[in-house]
Amino acid sequence: MRKKVYGSYQVAKCVFCGKASTIRNKQGIEVCNEHKENEFQSIKCACGSWLDLKAGKFGAYFNCFNCGNISFRKGMEIREMMK
Repeated sequence: MRKKVYGSYQVAKCVFCGKASTIRNKQGIEVCNEHKENEFQSIKCACGSWLDLKAGKFGAYFNCFNCGNISFRKGMEIREMMK
């Protein structure tokens, strides 16, 4: 684990390629310049209902009708499990 240094900040990464993100797309997800027109496809939750992609103060997250709010990282893990 890296030591936190005064003045350092977290660099947001593009969800499609992993590069540093510079802008937000229409859905509010932070992406790189190459993927600004791409849209994130809908995914299903572990309970079977669809996850709604939302953008908030702390970045993108998912909302499930049954389970409530789910972090973006957790939603991506669910997506990988469902493949």
